[in-house]
Amino acid sequence: MADLTQLLNPVNILDIAIVAIFIYKLISMVKGTRAVQLIKGLLLLLLLSAISSSSVLGLTTVNWILEQIKTMLLIAIPIVFQPELRHALEQLGNSSFLPGSKKNREYAEVEHIVNQLVPFLVESSRTHTGVLLALQQEVGLNEYVNTGIKINGHLTSQLLGNIFIVNTPLHDGAVIIEDDTILAASCYLPLSENNKISKALGTRHRAGIGLSEVSDAVVCIVSEETGAISIAEKGQLKYNISEETLRRILMDRLHTDAPKTIIQKWRDEHDRKAGNGESKKR
Repeated sequence: MADLTQLLNPVNILDIAIVAIFIYKLISMVKGTRAVQLIKGLLLLLLLSAISSSSVLGLTTVNWILEQIKTMLLIAIPIVFQPELRHALEQLGNSSFLPGSKKNREYAEVEHIVNQLVPFLVESSRTHTGVLLALQQEVGLNEYVNTGIKINGHLTSQLLGNIFIVNTPLHDGAVIIEDDTILAASCYLPLSENNKISKALGTRHRAGIGLSEVSDAVVCIVSEETGAISIAEKGQLKYNISEETLRRILMDRLHTDAPKTIIQKWRDEHDRKAGNGESKKR
């Protein structure tokens, strides 16, 4: 009983909780990706290695080969799964535990952005004009900005309309927007390699989904063939949405009031208690 009480002390419980949360987050990140097959292969490899090295079988040659394979995998895994590792680190960097991890936009600024985007996208849908817009969030998109023509212009629906005039040099490619500034046009975005994407969707949609897989950008797409308005985020596509839904999603994703981090909440609580203490002294 004493051993059990000693085992379940607060430090050990915290230790177990941290490991459990880490494993849960790891499973959540790799679920539905090719990393699942890798983990299965590694587990099988470890099982075979344990069996071959046991005193019962003593398969020296087989065990030596498996050990060499494990050594090679330590080098190969970071190279092959570089996109997944990068995405995991970006998610860690966007954690609410870190200060300044969310932009804090004023409501008027968000309303201006949405009021310029929505009419433009609706008009593009009506005229079947192909559009690809990426709204930068926390993850910087400079590597994609540098592939296009830099504009650094104030965001207006009229300027967007001029950029996406059919058969003009800037029409092809994506426009990247940060807050109320159009950073660049005619940018190249990474194409998604997700085999589950409908074959009916073209390169424009695949590029929008691809960017949303490697960043937290919100990507707006208008189909040139059907005129359907879509939004890609976190590797998922919301296809053929209404004007009302489009406005609601944009207002929500641009998060007018950034949630406070744990550190900021602690500071506010500390300041509040300090203020109450000074009031009592007076």
